[in-house]
Amino acid sequence: MANAGPRAATPQAAAPNATALTPQLKLFVKVQLFLILACVAAEIFCHFVLHLGAPYDYPFLARGETFWDFILFFHRFRFFHRPEFFTVDPGYPFLYPAPVAVLYEVFFVFRIFSLPLFLLFILECFVVSAFMLDRTLQRRGLSSNRSAGFVAASLLLSYPLWFDIKQGNIEIGIWLFVALGVWAFCAGKGYKAAACFGIAGSMKIFPFVYLGLLIARRKYRETAFAVLVAFVTTVVSLWLLGGIHVRAAWRNVEAGVNGFRTIYVLHYRPNEIGFDHSLFALIKCCVPHPPLLEVPPLLLTAYLAIAAAAGIALYFLRIRNLPLINQVLCLSVASILLPPVSSDYTLMHLYIPWAMLVLFAQEQTNLRRAVPGLAAAFVLLAILFAPESEFIYDAVRFGGQLKAGALVALMFVGLRYSFAANAAADTEALTV
Repeated sequence: MANAGPRAATPQAAAPNATALTPQLKLFVKVQLFLILACVAAEIFCHFVLHLGAPYDYPFLARGETFWDFILFFHRFRFFHRPEFFTVDPGYPFLYPAPVAVLYEVFFVFRIFSLPLFLLFILECFVVSAFMLDRTLQRRGLSSNRSAGFVAASLLLSYPLWFDIKQGNIEIGIWLFVALGVWAFCAGKGYKAAACFGIAGSMKIFPFVYLGLLIARRKYRETAFAVLVAFVTTVVSLWLLGGIHVRAAWRNVEAGVNGFRTIYVLHYRPNEIGFDHSLFALIKCCVPHPPLLEVPPLLLTAYLAIAAAAGIALYFLRIRNLPLINQVLCLSVASILLPPVSSDYTLMHLYIPWAMLVLFAQEQTNLRRAVPGLAAAFVLLAILFAPESEFIYDAVRFGGQLKAGALVALMFVGLRYSFAANAAADTEALTV
């Protein structure tokens, strides 16, 4: 949208390269394919030559539970809207806020068809998104064959999508609301964007960072509306979850969230640390672990305080003054890097700035403009969209920690280099 002015002004310049795929996008696919083939080769060598099992056979040769994050709750959701929801499975508490439970129930209400419908929903989300990106690339002048090939390759080689399908995780629902919110914001629909961010923020706290898009444009009413939507969504979800016992439902949900903190945040779990690309997981790998592998709660408190203060300072000192694409990129990175736990399926949120960068890169190629930092951004995104599960030391995967480093580097790229077509386009983006 912000690039429409420069394109219309230079039709002759765009014509010679109208059907060519930009070098940065070619580089992205090549790096992603190389990393995946390297992972496959490492697994084949470990499995057939060294005869090693887990964790050396993940993700392509591994055997084990699939769709676990979904089927785990199948029996519990037979008691949705009843107090028994929280006591039917005392061995494993429900670890999510109430709006996430409502999102689960949308699928569990279909009983034996719930899992197929959920998997179909994941695929539909990405196929529709891929189709929209393909059509937009064609409108930018890219030939239909090259556009479809690039989008299909990017989708098929995307590890975060594989991981979300394998786990059957509900993160796809949160991603959908965030993606719709960013789309509505770019279309100038501030209240719709705020509603989407509010609903997503009621499910997990990190989508609230996208309110930075509204605050940067002084849309304070829309920001307040997002907070109101989050509050109403939470209250209604508590009622849907626990019936008339809203306060009891709140206490049980709070206990479940605290259980998540104890089970996943404070404990160093060797079999899962490689899936966690948060900064706190990187810290957990560096501190000495007691026999129970639990890190000191004071360390978590200090981390949360420092991360919040640093994130707020970085936003007001730098991010809010950046071009739109840079803002979305930096906020997306912050949303999946700063939480104390961030599993690999949260990397799906990078698809939003990735798509914006894809369109931007193709636009600049058509205009024959070199953009510093753009190639580096796509190389880092390729690293983040590949498994890297072959990085193992002492039978523990550290792919997540490699991704944490890539996220830090991607944040630096977003802060350092400007991804705006020109001053006029930047002004248009800031006033949508």
